[in-house]
Amino acid sequence: MTQDHPEPRPTVPESGEKRITPRTAARLRVDARLVRPEERHALMAGQGFAELDDEALSLSRPRHGLTRLESRDVSASGLRLKVQGLEGVSTGKGLCLDVHLPGDRRVVKLLGEVVWTGESAGEPVAGVRMASLAQEGLRRLLGLLG
Repeated sequence: MTQDHPEPRPTVPESGEKRITPRTAARLRVDARLVRPEERHALMAGQGFAELDDEALSLSRPRHGLTRLESRDVSASGLRLKVQGLEGVSTGKGLCLDVHLPGDRRVVKLLGEVVWTGESAGEPVAGVRMASLAQEGLRRLLGLLG
């Protein structure tokens, strides 16, 4: 195509690695929900996301309004999630996530952005870039990665 109309970019990563941090295969419980439009507007206006400041224990069931998902792999910059059961996931959408780390009684709360969607072994998956999380949460997540 011409420079004025570049080729559309695929929503699933091509065979060449594009990530800037190495990934680690990890099947973690991740509870998620889409960021609501009013929350997105508040974020864009610089008002923050209060839910990230609240501590949350790792419970047997997801917190109200969240759907239980599972990661396929994790890196210092994002996660690949199996998103079956979470309606409306598409590129550019924001996700509120509770990541459950093995042996940890508290979840790592973060905001993520869906950067691609696709299928893997017949299951819907999405690549999620970590957009915002507390420094302490990042430290705990990096501890999992070694």
